[in-house]
Amino acid sequence: MRAVEGPFAKAVEAEKDRYIAEASANFPITRQLSDIGFDTHAGNMASIAARYDGIAIRLALKEVQGGIKSSRPLQRKEDWEKLWLFLIRRWITEFGAQRARETAATTRSDMQRIIQQALSAEEEFNPVQVAARLLRVQALSAYRADTIARTEIHGAMMFASEEGAAKLGRDNGLVLLKAWLPVHDERTRSNHAVMSSHPPVPLDGDFRVGSALMKRPGDPRGGAANCINCRCVLTYREEE
Repeated sequence: MRAVEGPFAKAVEAEKDRYIAEASANFPITRQLSDIGFDTHAGNMASIAARYDGIAIRLALKEVQGGIKSSRPLQRKEDWEKLWLFLIRRWITEFGAQRARETAATTRSDMQRIIQQALSAEEEFNPVQVAARLLRVQALSAYRADTIARTEIHGAMMFASEEGAAKLGRDNGLVLLKAWLPVHDERTRSNHAVMSSHPPVPLDGDFRVGSALMKRPGDPRGGAANCINCRCVLTYREEE
């Protein structure tokens, strides 16, 4: 997973820094953040996410084909490439595009906060000084990019893993169960750690994670509190 997360994070960081530098350069003239500049940034973030989500989804589909416990050998039909393309489109449509825009909005909000502070200050508003301060937002780029990459790639892989398991079940006439497998260390959320004792559920079922219902680790229905930097995974087995 890190092999995908690392390049993804670097691409996100570079795009964030590009947008911030452009906004800083234009601010002394326009004295505002450009809507066109933001839309371009959001589009670039969506393109970056689509590229690396596609790699992650392919990797997850490959892993799940060898990760299901069954009493007999599983047949693998030759239409996984179609499934990969279908899942990329679904992920982008249902989750990826909106997440990319929200990520772009975070960068803009960081800069808007600096502008608002300057407008609220007692000293005279100096757009050149504000432009210089906007560049300080770049200091957040690396940290934010790492968080974005880990969360996005994990979510895409868990989505594809579940869909790949469903396909294997259909292809082989299996009734599959899924189990939530947490990482047990000091970084794990307490309501995720207890999931190791949660009984397996049907493949199309939900887990109760604290007060949230989630189909899988990284399921957006769990909200940021359950998804950001999550490292939990799913395991699958045939129903006995």
